[in-house]
Amino acid sequence: MRIAMQEPADFTSRVGEHLGWSNWHTVTQAEVDHFAEATGNRAPIHTDPEFAKLTPYGSTIAFGIQILAMATMLLGDIWELRITNGVDAGANKVRHLAPVPVGKAVRCGLRIADAELLPDGGVRVTKDLTFEVEGSERPACVAEVVFLYWC
Repeated sequence: MRIAMQEPADFTSRVGEHLGWSNWHTVTQAEVDHFAEATGNRAPIHTDPEFAKLTPYGSTIAFGIQILAMATMLLGDIWELRITNGVDAGANKVRHLAPVPVGKAVRCGLRIADAELLPDGGVRVTKDLTFEVEGSERPACVAEVVFLYWC
């Protein structure tokens, strides 16, 4: 069941709380190829399965930043934002710790690290995100990201 977030207090009252995990999402080569086209980064470790077979990973892997960019999609499994507006304010820390081979699934865990009321009625929310990859003991990515929301 998704958590409805629609008032500043919905964020501030949950500081320190882990809100849950998204569903698993299998990363496809088509998604990686689309990301490569969108960014202009066509590195063969991501886009050339024959080349990637010869690497230590044995297959193509997703872009690290692509996994982070999947947060919005994956977090939709955890919460439903019923807000007027929201913007990405950046990241305090991002670490890519393990590859995500194409064909493997990822999921995202969400913890509210901080929530600060803003003078204009908004709320600055710092989220701790952990992206797990199927079959790996290490997370693919851990990130502390900041968003501004107006309810």
